[in-house]
Amino acid sequence: MPTSIATRVDQLRQWLEAQQLEAWIVSTSDEHLNEYVPEHNQRLAALTGFTGSLGTAVIMREGRPQLFVDSRYHLQAEQSCGVLFDLQKQGNSGVLDPHEWLAEQPGSLRIGSDPFVTAPHTWRRFAKALVGTTHTLTAVHPNPADAIWPLRPAPPRNPIYPLGEEFTGKTTSQKLEELRTTMQEAKTGVLILTLLDEIAWLANLRGSDIAHNPVFEAYAVITDTGATCFCHHPESGLQDARPEWKFRAYSDYLGFLKELAQREGLQVWLDPSGTTMGTRQAFADKQVHEAKNPVVLAKALKNSIELECSRTAHRRAASALVRSFVKLRNALDSGTAVSERKYSDWLREEYSSEEGFADLSFTSIVGSGANGAIVHYGNPSPEKCLEPGEMLLVDSGIQCAGATTDATRTIAVSNASNLQRRRYTRVLQAHIRLAQQVFPEGTTGAALDAITRSSLWNDGLDFGHGTGHGVGAFLGVHEGPQRISPVSHDVSLQEGMIVSNEPGFYETGWGGIRIENLCVVVKAEGHPPHPGGKHWLQLETLTLVPYELALIDHSLLNPDEREWLDAYQTRVLEEIGPLLPDKPHQRWLEQACAACK
Repeated sequence: MPTSIATRVDQLRQWLEAQQLEAWIVSTSDEHLNEYVPEHNQRLAALTGFTGSLGTAVIMREGRPQLFVDSRYHLQAEQSCGVLFDLQKQGNSGVLDPHEWLAEQPGSLRIGSDPFVTAPHTWRRFAKALVGTTHTLTAVHPNPADAIWPLRPAPPRNPIYPLGEEFTGKTTSQKLEELRTTMQEAKTGVLILTLLDEIAWLANLRGSDIAHNPVFEAYAVITDTGATCFCHHPESGLQDARPEWKFRAYSDYLGFLKELAQREGLQVWLDPSGTTMGTRQAFADKQVHEAKNPVVLAKALKNSIELECSRTAHRRAASALVRSFVKLRNALDSGTAVSERKYSDWLREEYSSEEGFADLSFTSIVGSGANGAIVHYGNPSPEKCLEPGEMLLVDSGIQCAGATTDATRTIAVSNASNLQRRRYTRVLQAHIRLAQQVFPEGTTGAALDAITRSSLWNDGLDFGHGTGHGVGAFLGVHEGPQRISPVSHDVSLQEGMIVSNEPGFYETGWGGIRIENLCVVVKAEGHPPHPGGKHWLQLETLTLVPYELALIDHSLLNPDEREWLDAYQTRVLEEIGPLLPDKPHQRWLEQACAACK
């Protein structure tokens, strides 16, 4: 563990003593509740060294600090933070969540947390857990991590630019009009937005303040007559590009909240999972309408233009990924050593050559051998070379042509073992099962998650992450409210939503398997009428990359699975083959798309 981390923990403990606090809660979240956080807000990383996208630390004035992470990050946290921190591997038997762990601590603790980096529903979960104890939860702002963080990066000041209707399908005026209609129906005169993808989508603006996410740091306040955006550089010509909006300095936001709270008869719409507790505390209870804000669903339901952009981007991404696989295979066949980093660089080169490429959609995951078991393995090694007998897991995507892609393939470095083939095939069967599934409208992702896992369960296999997440339109690679997950939630899958289909299997020391396509929810044609009159839905696959034939045990596939697989491989060949540059690439794809034996 770097000395700087231990020093910062000690400094925080000194601050706790001065503030008469016994504990401090710090998470990966920031003022905008981002999953991927700009460098100047990466407080958890600064205090712990943990760089994953989701985690929480509890630093006590006395005793060992605790770090709570879910199954995606068990190995990563163990490798980076296990010396100084006690790791709480959430999801394992007997491991408590941080609020539960705090509630069980002895004594009377004053526990501090920053309300401006915590959603109301999270704050209340901690407060509720402490009911019946003598502990108290105390709001503290500014955040002490900022003062003890040497050389803290400055906030980003990157350009903000308009995104045209050829990508958005709707003007910001149209979106604002529809939003205000919903606000009127809810009898609220003000809606506050703090999530960056929501603001970017509503204003049809994009930026680059967060790596791989085309968003910009901002707050937005929507009223029945106006729309105000608080950003870092309001003077940069945005007013001319978006006359429907008023642009003010980012630093004006807190003062504006105080002014707003003084208005008579104010009713402000706040999303308890999409704004911060600090924003919520600016208003009296009688002033607040708490509900999921309407931008969340509107953004998730892609229009025809957004979907066409997505199909275009997926074809370009597939062509680039195939070219990278050909380059990798040629190198391996010639006996050239290829490291994880070298292949990752090749992949980026191919992606960046595509028309409309703006950025990767996340840091590419390139994990060979045992590293494939690290679900979010985000730092491909320049030393770890691909070895015979291993599998290589490649999870990558691009921001391109007004859309966001995300795909995972697992390939064999050389001849595959029977165990590798059996496990890969079981994951593939789970993947195919979801791709084939027809379901009635109103179905939630939890139901589909269980259906997807059944073939894995029957073979003694499982995976710790959800089966699928939502994806934005030239926005975040992870988007709500839709998901396919064992976690119960009340959001049904609806026509126009984009979700991933990514079952997997991981074993520490052995490796990992994941197969991922992006899909869009569409109406199922030709299915018998639903007895209750509902529409039938299914998933249309957007990703067009061949599966690894060398890892498929065809004897395990039933006829329906073989038929689906052959149809998919044929589609890949027909749509991606013409995009490849020459005959050798096309021949490779023909071989990769061969029919089931």
